[in-house]
This record gives sequence, C-alpha cells and structure tokens, in this order.
Amino acid sequence: MPPTISLIARKGGSSKTTTCLNLAGAARDDGTPVVLLVDMDSQCSLSKALLGADVVAGLRPHETVQAVAERNRTAGDVARQTNVPGLLLVPGYPDLTVPSDAVLCLDGTDANLILIDTPPDIRDKAVRCALLTSHAVVSPVVPEPWGLQSVPEVQRLLMAAGVISNERLVFAGWIISMVQRLAMHTLCEHTMRRLHGATVFTNTVPHAASFKEAAGAGVPVTTYAPKSPAAKITRKVYDELFERISQSMQREVA
Repeated sequence: MPPTISLIARKGGSSKTTTCLNLAGAARDDGTPVVLLVDMDSQCSLSKALLGADVVAGLRPHETVQAVAERNRTAGDVARQTNVPGLLLVPGYPDLTVPSDAVLCLDGTDANLILIDTPPDIRDKAVRCALLTSHAVVSPVVPEPWGLQSVPEVQRLLMAAGVISNERLVFAGWIISMVQRLAMHTLCEHTMRRLHGATVFTNTVPHAASFKEAAGAGVPVTTYAPKSPAAKITRKVYDELFERISQSMQREVA
C-alpha cells in the first residue's frame, strides 16, 4: 500500500480538511502521479468542496467510504476523479457508521499517496479506523488556548492506536495552523515548541484568504493561486512532512 497519512484534530475549525486538500495539491505539484483523498468525516466538507454539495447529497452508501469501511467495496470501486488531474476522492457519507476495528480497503486506485480526512471528534470510530489503516498521522493545531488543551487527548489516542493496534504508525508531528499576528498566537506557538520540541513542524500555516477561496473553488490552493504565499508555504509543509516520514522509516529499518 502507498504511504497513507491521516489528519486528525480534537476540535473543529483547526483547518484539518483544508490542510488535507492542500497537501494533496502540493503532492501533485511535487510530481506524485496519483493522490487519493479519503473523506471519513460525516460532515463531508472535503467531498462537497471537490464534487459539489448536490452530488454528495445524491450518493448512496455503496458509492462512498461507507462501503469501503464495511469492506464490501474497495477504494477503487468508489473513487471519483476530481477537477484536479491525478487527484481522486473516496466520497464521504453523512450517516457514516464504521464497524469496530474496521480497516479501510484502499486497493484499486493506483494511488501513489493516500490522505485521509477524519472527523473532529477523536472518539469517533472513523478516526480509529483511519489510524489503523495509516502509516503516519499529522495533527493541525490552532495556536490558541483551546488548541493547546486538545493536544494531550490526541496524544493519548495516538498511543492507544500505535501501541495496541498499529505498531507501524508514525506520528509526523503538529502543524501550527491558522496563524495570525496576535500576541496570543505567538505565545501559544512558543508554548507548543517548548513543550513538544521537534514534534512541532518548523513551518507554520498562516490564516490567509487564499485558503478559503481555493476551498470555495473546489481546488487546492496550489492550483487556485500557485504563486501565492499560501501555496508556497503549503509546499514547504508538504516537503517537511515527507522528510519527517522518511526519517522515521529509516530509523525503523536501522
């Protein structure tokens, strides 16, 4: 199976879905031939952005991630081509019900990279399913008090998934996201770096209008505004992500 990365967060509004979409775009820019996005969030925000709300509303369970979670169908059976060449999507399902200890069947797409978007409630079975399926996980954090308060809960979840169920799972790190020029954001970022050290990404993602505009247009920011500061930082975050994953894999081999 190709490298499979889950994005998780304890609360909504951390730009998890946007980050997932934009990392996919950066991967395509970097030369990855086929990127598969898997929407496991019952809000289906990623699916609505890429396919349109009307299309998503008309999907039956067997055409979505629901069938993949139940292992009745593979990702290849339900994946759809988006408006971005080489970017495929396994659509979400509003009433997604994930069996206990389910592992996604992600065969059949020829994907070179898989990114999984998850619901904001880490107690949701969909999150556990994504972690059981993944090689690595990354967590966006908004540098505000509630964002920092969610970190220990994410850590406990990752330890349970990694130690008990998926020994290969690598934590790639925390991405400081939606950063603004606020004293509170600066303080919280410094606190994250002091408490969590090298697990915090060097590159931070700003709060920029380009991200929302791109999502509204149904494409990654690297497609919508390829020369924008938002697109440039997205590529840097993507490069850092894969450097971190490569280093972890090398340590495991050694």
